[in-house]
Amino acid sequence: MKLRLLACIPVTAGLLIGTSAQAEPVVVANPALAAKPSVDEVKAVFLGQTNSLAGGGNVQVGMPKSGKLREDFVLGYVGKNEKQYKAIWTQLIFTGRAQEPKQFDNEDELKKWVASTPNAVGILDSTKVDASVKVIGAK
Repeated sequence: MKLRLLACIPVTAGLLIGTSAQAEPVVVANPALAAKPSVDEVKAVFLGQTNSLAGGGNVQVGMPKSGKLREDFVLGYVGKNEKQYKAIWTQLIFTGRAQEPKQFDNEDELKKWVASTPNAVGILDSTKVDASVKVIGAK
């Protein structure tokens, strides 16, 4: 009995450690972006209401194709559920008012793209941020 109890301790400790350091989505930009835009400006870019940021000119948006990070960002930062968010972009694209955000299979690809593309913005898990990108927004 004692052996079973001791065997469970590392698993339980691992679960506690894994959940205590929960990351959150952050908006990142190419480090060359001159100014730090407001939350409303960033939200407007991700909703396709504008394609420019103060101090940055026209921006290109990058997003994960799917997953928890995208869902958490869309719900928490943009204030929409995924279905509403897709509907907004479908209408914008269909009417020619905006180009679809660039889609990425993983965060590493997204981070490399933001770091190497002038005026690029995207979302990353806060634990993935490094000196190659600049955080411009977080919830």
